[in-house]
Amino acid sequence: MILVVAEHKDNKLKPITGELIVFAQRLARDFSQPIAVAVLASNADSMAEDLKSRKIDRIITVNHDVLADYNPHSYISALKSIIEKEKPFTVLIGHTTQGMDFAPRLAASLRRPLIAGCVEYEKQGDKLILTRQIFNAKMNMKTAVRGEPPYFATASPGAFPADEVEMGGSAQVEKLSLDVPAPVKRKVIERVEAQKGKTDLTSAPIIVSGGRGLKQKENFALINELADAVGGSVGASRPVVDAEWLPREYQIGSSGQTVSPKLYIAVGISGAIQHLVGMQTSRCIVAINKDAEAPIFKVAHYGIVDDLFKVVPALTKILKDLKQG
Repeated sequence: MILVVAEHKDNKLKPITGELIVFAQRLARDFSQPIAVAVLASNADSMAEDLKSRKIDRIITVNHDVLADYNPHSYISALKSIIEKEKPFTVLIGHTTQGMDFAPRLAASLRRPLIAGCVEYEKQGDKLILTRQIFNAKMNMKTAVRGEPPYFATASPGAFPADEVEMGGSAQVEKLSLDVPAPVKRKVIERVEAQKGKTDLTSAPIIVSGGRGLKQKENFALINELADAVGGSVGASRPVVDAEWLPREYQIGSSGQTVSPKLYIAVGISGAIQHLVGMQTSRCIVAINKDAEAPIFKVAHYGIVDDLFKVVPALTKILKDLKQG
C-alpha cells in the first residue's frame, strides 16, 4: 500500500495533497500497490468527501479534538498507529514546513529511511529509486532505498502537478478511533496569518513575474497590465523585493515561494539559480529578456530576445484585443 498523508488548513485540503496523490498514482501503477490517504483532523469527514472523487482505494480518517491544530507529537503518534497497522510500502508526505517538521521524526522513530524533497522516481527491477535536487537544484541525486518497507519520502511542491490527478474513484472511508495524546512540549497560543498578495501564488494557474530588468518601480506597471490581460497573478524576483518595489509575499525563489503554474511569464529576469529553484517546474515558461545568454532561457520553453519595454506593451495589446474580439 502507498500511504499519503493529507495536509490541510481550516478544514480544506492544501494543494500539496493533490500533488502527493498524483505521485502515489504513478507509484501505484508501477509497483501494483493500492493507495490510501490518511486525514488527521478534528473534523476529517468533510475532507474525506472531497477525496472520494480521486482515483484512490481507501481514505483513513482520524477525528480527534487534539488534532484541531497541527502538532508533531500528536501527528506522529497517530501516524505510527496507522503505519504499524497497515504496513505500507511507501509513505508520502509534503515537503512543506509542516511535513518537514514531523516526517524526519516519524521515520526515525520507526527506524526507516526518509528521502526528502523528491522530484521524480524510477523503478529498477523491484527497487524504488527516488530523485531529489541538491545544491540549489544544480544537481539531481538518485537514491535507492534499502531494507524492509515502509520507505518515507517527501515530495517537493510542484514536482507532481495536481491537475494530472486521475479522477473517478470510489474510495471507501475507514474511520479510526485512536487515543491521540495531547502535545507535551508545545501548544498553539496564537495563529497569525502572514500577509499575502492578491492571490496565493502557490495555487495560481498563471503567473507574470518581473525582475530588475524593469529598471525602476514605476515600470512594474507593465507587469500588472500584462498579468491583468492574461488573467494571471503577479510575482517578482528577489532583487525587486529587496528594492522594495513589491512586498516580500510576491517573491518567487529559494528564499520566497515555490510555484508551479500552467504558465509562467518571466519578464526582465536573468534567471539566477535561486529564482529558478522556485519556478522551474512550471508547465510552460515564457522568458522575455534582451540578453540572449541569460540563464532563464535554459529552462524556458519559449523565449523572446528583445527589449521588454517594446515586447510587453505589444503583447499586452494583443491579449486585450483578443479578449475584445
